[in-house]
Amino acid sequence: MIDELRQYTFSVEAWEQYWELFTSMCMPIRGNDFGQLRGLWYDRIGDTVSFRHVWRYESLDARTHLRAELIKIDDWREKFLPQAAQHVSQQFLQVLIPKLDEGEAGLAAARYLHSYRCPTGKAASVIQQIGGVKGEARKRLCGLWGTEFSDPNQVVAMTSTEEAPVLTLSAAVAIETRRLQPLGLEQPSSDFRA
Repeated sequence: MIDELRQYTFSVEAWEQYWELFTSMCMPIRGNDFGQLRGLWYDRIGDTVSFRHVWRYESLDARTHLRAELIKIDDWREKFLPQAAQHVSQQFLQVLIPKLDEGEAGLAAARYLHSYRCPTGKAASVIQQIGGVKGEARKRLCGLWGTEFSDPNQVVAMTSTEEAPVLTLSAAVAIETRRLQPLGLEQPSSDFRA
């Protein structure tokens, strides 16, 4: 099983237009027929909006097959993609290997994304430490992944609170934390204004 974390960057105005396209065109075409949507989040820093969503697939081959089937749909290829592309400033995706069975409710509680940049060969130790947290720290942990692409030395965790799971490694691990606002597909674009 794999998850795909997709991140798009927009200006505030472009984001509002993209979100309308996403809810009115992308999801009606795509639904969960071409991967299972696990969660949607956004964050805004100044005039820049980042939109993240996680999709689950049985395998990398299944993802490739489903994406190939999706591109065959005329409305996707000829309507959604051309309109959506003009709003996106930047696109980045990662293939993630789930290391925690968080269930549907787990990701729904996610409010923070922690990216651990590990020295070569240390990602497995970080995953083991984070996956082994107990008590309140375990309750706050919503998702945990090793990264297959683009950086195999990265670990991604989602939590319900700002505290990143604590590590006791001798090697330096850089942690970047982003606050996430969960999204519902019924949410109007006016909700995103400052």
